[in-house]
Order: sequence, then structure tokens, then C-alpha cells
Amino acid sequence: MVKIKIAITGTPGVGKSTASKLLVKKLNESDDAERLWGRQNFEYINITDAVKENKLYSEKDEEMDSYVVDFQKLNDYIDNIIKSKSKNLIVDGHISHLLDVNYIVVLRCNPEIILKRLEERNYHKNKIKENVEAEILDVCLVGALENSDNVYELDTTNRTVESIVDEIIDAINHKKTKYGIVNWLDDYFYMLD
Repeated sequence: MVKIKIAITGTPGVGKSTASKLLVKKLNESDDAERLWGRQNFEYINITDAVKENKLYSEKDEEMDSYVVDFQKLNDYIDNIIKSKSKNLIVDGHISHLLDVNYIVVLRCNPEIILKRLEERNYHKNKIKENVEAEILDVCLVGALENSDNVYELDTTNRTVESIVDEIIDAINHKKTKYGIVNWLDDYFYMLD
């Protein structure tokens, strides 16, 4: 049976990790998932953790407090998991749409909510600004569309994680594509420099 790699991407603060963890749990408990994807359960991979723990980077950007990912190493790491564990994967990370995946879910969220969430996480001021601007300018969505035709965009603003995950499962099971539903630019252009 073909194994599937699903990227859950979006700007930091949109709810990727929360949604991805519940998504894995629900897919592994679902009769539909077994029928569609076989007995290989889904495994969760957080790209940030995997990159740090397995040294899948070329250098660290001290100013932005982030790693410069070596995509060849990261793709090899993910392929090895699939081969060795015979698992389907949910790959969580704001760069997951740049990997070799079968399906991409782009989570979106109101820029003001992202701003508050990143401030609560004590992100550096420059990193907050960069991420809020990336959300307003559709950076993850554009990157996803450049990498795949199998893209599903979803606005998480004021939604429960359960409703978000249920929509993702429906989209995956029916191979739906949807994008162009969010436009923050008209309302939040003032947040751009």
C-alpha cells in the first residue's frame, strides 16, 4: 500500500502543532483511515524538533534564533522513517510545504491573533514582525502552490481544534483542493512596513 506524507503548514501561531497532534490521533482511530491508507498508522513529525535533534541543518541563524534547514537531509530523514517504520506521516512545520509530500494543508489565522500568540511565546520583536507579515502576504500558501497541486487552505480563526481537524480529515479523504479563501491584505496592510 502507498504511504502518504501530509504537510501541515502555516505561519507560526496558526495552530499547526495542536491540529497536527489531534489529526494523527483521529486518523489512527478512524475506520476510514484504515480503509483508505491501510494498516500503516500515521506518525507525527515536528520539523523544528527533528531538525534540532538530528542536526538536519547547515547553520544556525543567531539573529533570528532559528536553523537553516538542509532540505536534502530532512527529506532523507523523512523517507527513512517511512521505509523503516512503514508509517504514514503528518509533517508539522512552517516549511513543511517545501518538502516532498503528497498533500499540503495550509492553516491560516487572523494576523492580530498571531501577533498576540507570538508575543505570549516571547518571540523576538523582529521574528514576530516577520511572521505576521508572512501571514498577511500569504507566504506559506504561495510556497505550497509552487510545490504542489494538492493544496487545501483553511482559516483557523475562532474555530475549535476539533472542527479544524474534522475539516482536514474530510479534505484528505476526498482529496479536496481549496485555496484563495483568505485575504488579510485589505484589512491588515497597516501592519506591513
